[in-house]
Amino acid sequence: MIAACPAHTQEGGPPKLTIEFNLYPYQHTIPDDVDFTTMIRARLPARFSYFSYTNMKGVVTGGSAVFDRSEQNLRYSVSDHLPLDLNFQGVLARGDGNDFYQLGIGWRIHDTPGLESFFDRINLIYRMTFQLKQFEVDDNDAWAVEHWFKMTFPQISDRLYVSGFVDQSFDQDLPDTMPSNPIVGELQLGVRLWNRFYAIGEYRVNQRRVGDEYNFAAGIEYKFHW
Repeated sequence: MIAACPAHTQEGGPPKLTIEFNLYPYQHTIPDDVDFTTMIRARLPARFSYFSYTNMKGVVTGGSAVFDRSEQNLRYSVSDHLPLDLNFQGVLARGDGNDFYQLGIGWRIHDTPGLESFFDRINLIYRMTFQLKQFEVDDNDAWAVEHWFKMTFPQISDRLYVSGFVDQSFDQDLPDTMPSNPIVGELQLGVRLWNRFYAIGEYRVNQRRVGDEYNFAAGIEYKFHW
């Protein structure tokens, strides 16, 4: 997973804590891409929740683990009746001066009155987060939109899922060689093999990595639930 979300949502109901480990020994186009990811989701008291991921490189493909990027998200559901969250996000990135913080609003579209039954029928969870204010970076007028979804297919198999995210940044001061509003995204297919082990394949897009925008990675996922 390159960025987001993250599995970036409250999925409704238990488990209260999930920890995932993803290992990607196969990299089709970019051999030094992210090859190990950890993700944590937790439901906290008083309508708070937490989500984080940490990306590493070289764990399998290089033989020496190198930190790449991590996101820490603390969310507060503003109401039991509105599908809106206040979102505080800390981003830690490799290199000097690359860390920053964001404040935003998340919309759990699948929990929206009038849309819930439709999303339930198609087994889809979909969240948008509008990161409206950045701190600790030079271009403080920058903002971003994050999309995250997960879809299951019980009519086919309870072992199968598709998830993904698209993050797009706006109003950043970027080099001319880079798109003005770059996209980072991922589409992941997962199949449960046994117990909590999954086979996963990911198609990755990163327009911030000029010349190496696209990659496909495959590997194994293991999930803890409490």
